[in-house]
Amino acid sequence: MKILSLDSSSPVASVACVSVLNGKHEVLFERNTPHSRADSAALFEGLRDAVEACGHPDALCVGLGPGSYNGLRAGIAAARAFATALHLPLHAIPSPLALLPEQNFWAIGDARGGHYWVARIEGGAFAEEPHLLSPAESLARLASYPGLPVIGSAAMGGVPDLRIATPSAVRLAILAEKNDPSFRVTGTPEPIYLKPPHITAPRVTAS
Repeated sequence: MKILSLDSSSPVASVACVSVLNGKHEVLFERNTPHSRADSAALFEGLRDAVEACGHPDALCVGLGPGSYNGLRAGIAAARAFATALHLPLHAIPSPLALLPEQNFWAIGDARGGHYWVARIEGGAFAEEPHLLSPAESLARLASYPGLPVIGSAAMGGVPDLRIATPSAVRLAILAEKNDPSFRVTGTPEPIYLKPPHITAPRVTAS
């Protein structure tokens, strides 16, 4: 079975094609490319090259965030379109679960507007799902399990010993192969939005 997977929740667009045979995983294609919130070209180029390199996949997988509002919308729309056009099963998985292999760690991100999001992962699953906290509350929460590594996709002021890592499409595919029914979707997946998107109000000019 070949799984085409993608994640665009972080500053890095990750695309991979993973083959699974007799419980063994082989990475046929992997690309991790920096991209901006406003430009998803790297994601679509990666998807094109993955299909050209690996051929027709047997399943799709997409990361649900939390993360960039525009990035998540682009990634989910692309995965849904592929799955619909090719009549393939679609798996949708929270992106923090793909930050590291099945280890115990904190995941943290900047939710903007004076908030961080924090989640605790144990053995590849959420022990605490992502939730919004102030920066001070976030640091206090991290201190409650001082032995756990703290992982984030970008530098964040005031977060000690932060290790930078971004969600891996390879790890998403490996999680999808386990076929957890909670990750299978039939419609368009719902991204993990912890708050309404930040929208800059237009300037009002005097007439």
